[in-house]
This record gives sequence, structure tokens and C-alpha cells, in this order.
Amino acid sequence: MLPGCGLLDCLRRGERDTHDAGQTDPRVSAEPSGGSASGKSGRARRLEWAEVESVTGGFSSRVIGQGGFSTVYLASLTSSRLGAVKVQRSSERLHRVFRQELDVLMSVRHPHIVRLLGYCDEREEGVLVFEYAPNGDLHERLHRSGQRRAALPWARRMAVAFQVAMALEYLHESQDPAVIHGDVKASNVLLDANMDVKLCDFGFAHVGFSAAVLPAAARASARHVMGSPGYVDPHFLRSGVATKKSDVYSFGVLLLELVTGREAICADTGCRLTVTVAPVVSEGKVADVVDRRLGDAYDREEAVTVAALALQCINASSGLRPSMTDVVRVLQEKTSALISAVGPKPASMMVVS
Repeated sequence: MLPGCGLLDCLRRGERDTHDAGQTDPRVSAEPSGGSASGKSGRARRLEWAEVESVTGGFSSRVIGQGGFSTVYLASLTSSRLGAVKVQRSSERLHRVFRQELDVLMSVRHPHIVRLLGYCDEREEGVLVFEYAPNGDLHERLHRSGQRRAALPWARRMAVAFQVAMALEYLHESQDPAVIHGDVKASNVLLDANMDVKLCDFGFAHVGFSAAVLPAAARASARHVMGSPGYVDPHFLRSGVATKKSDVYSFGVLLLELVTGREAICADTGCRLTVTVAPVVSEGKVADVVDRRLGDAYDREEAVTVAALALQCINASSGLRPSMTDVVRVLQEKTSALISAVGPKPASMMVVS
């Protein structure tokens, strides 16, 4: 690590600069345009293990996410900035996943991809430090609204769809070589203070040649380590070949979730959303599957358009699925609700340098 250039030093320096300029920096806020919490260069900083322990209170801070492979802690990066610290479980295979995610995140920069602030690779337990998204993830917001929280409005659902689509289009078309996310799902769509999307979790990502074809010897194991039940592309499960259209399929499932308010796999029956909803949509009965919590507070024409787009994305033939560029175009042209929520798509939304 460069002397005096650790993550905490850079954040504190930025905090002093903000204070000197007469501005206030709220503890939880959206990332300022053109700014970077990770220092003037915008690159993530390499941390020492002691720094990781410091910002998490010795890993005693609140756990804000947990899975089979990692635990995510809420971290106090400075007195006015929160972060999310993802600590990978200790194993050789998971360390490779950590390196894969780190390599991808170090190479991408987009308003709707979660910002990597720092990392620690001193130990087998890899650590990634991200910007904090205070509104949780889309799965929680969409499926766990309950009585105390209103259902996610239609316009915001369309905005989320559009922003995820732009993030995937960036990965597929603006990165060279292309990046396949590999695990697009509602719980990997974070929502920041403004309810804007931050696509996260690149542990299953594929880059370059590996994004197109996997060696035959690796295909059997790959089918067990990429994607999540209900979202994973059936073509990938059969062939072991991961392509951009694998992400398109998963995005199609996400679209159906946004329209219906139902989970990708029904917890009660175990049935996949694509199996239960697709036939109804194909018969033109879209109104029958729209989330009932919305009542009449949605645009019927837009619902028909988005549901039809979802069916194209989950087409059994991967070659007949649209590209993410096509998806972005359709959403922008056919769904006016998202324009009221996020405005038209400016060129600056594609890549942030």
C-alpha cells in the first residue's frame, strides 16, 4: 500500500476537503457525480487486515448480508461515510472466486454497478469494501414489503429494470473483453439512498474467452457454480457454455418478478416463475399476473410491453433472445414511466470515467 494513501486516509482527506469547501457530507448519501470515495484516482485501495478490523469493530459491527460463501458487515469508514465490508469464507476455491470478483470490479466503472472502495488480500479470507446501499436489495424490497412498507411503485420498478439493463449492456458491449455477470437476480440488485440500482456480486463473472466457451473438462463443474435456481439459463445448464444471452435470460426472469411481484421460485410449491407465468402472458392475459398489490396504479400498455420483452429474454433458444442493447432500447422507447422516474438515458450513463 502506498504510504498515506490507504482507503481511510483518502476518505478522511476527502472529508476534510469537503468541509473546507463549506459543504456537508451526509452519513448515507448517493455517490457524488464525478467523485470517488476511493481517492482522487478513483481506484480501489489495498487495505491492511488491521484496517479491516478497525472499520468493522473487530467484525462486531452489524451484519447486513450473509450467505454460504461470505458475510457482509456494515462499516464506519469515516465519521460521515458508511461502507459494506464483504468477508469471504476461507477456502482455496472461494479465494479464486474472490480474485475473480476483485479483478472484474477493478476494471469496471458504471453508475449502476456497485463501487469498489477497497480490498484486502493479505489472508485467505478475501475482503472487499463497497459503497453502502442503505435501501437494501431488490429481493427484500419487492418480496418483503409487509404491512409497514408499501409495495414498490410501478414507475420505480421500470426504473430498476432500465438501470439493470444499462449496467448489463455496459458489461456486454462497453468492456473489452466482454464481461458476463453470471448471477443476475433480485438479491444482487442493491438500492442506494435514491432507490437507484447498484448491481453487485461478480463472483460468478466470466471474462473474455471464458465468457463464450468453457473447456469441456470444466463444463460439468461449471454447471454447479454459476447462477442461482430460478434464474440460471437452461441452455447453460445443458451445455456449460456461458454467453451474454445467459445474462439476458436471467434478466428476463427479473423482469417477470418486477411485473408480478412473485419470486423466481415459489417458496410453497417450488415451481419456477417462468413456468407458471409465461403461458398466461403468451395468451395475452398480462393483467392476470400483474402484482395485485399495485391495484390499478400501473400502466397496462407498459405491463404488456415489459411482459412480452421478458418472454423474449427467456426464449428457450438463446439465439432468439434480444441483446441487452435491444432491451435497453425497448425499455427506453416503450416505457414512459421510467422516464418520469430517472429521466432519459444520457450518454454519460453508459460509462463513468
